Amino acid sequence: MHTKIKKLEELVDASVLLIKKLEEENSVLKQQVGALAADRVKLMKNSPGSRELAEFKSRIKKKLSRVSARIDRAITSQDALFPEDPDAE
Repeated sequence: MHTKIKKLEELVDASVLLIKKLEEENSVLKQQVGALAADRVKLMKNSPGSRELAEFKSRIKKKLSRVSARIDRAITSQDALFPEDPDAE
């Protein structure tokens, strides 16, 4: 009976050591995954596709600002031609 208990204790100790080793490896792997994720984000920001998207957004913003300026000018000229209160003149 004593040998069976001793054998069981040895198995438990071996299992505990294995679990500790696996926890350490898991910690290292988590750090590596974090580093890889950070590197991936950096690469994605510097990729040609993201640069093209940024340039496209810039062009669209310029076009929208030009259209907005035209609309503002049209509204201003329309207000001069057609005042809101016709009796004011």
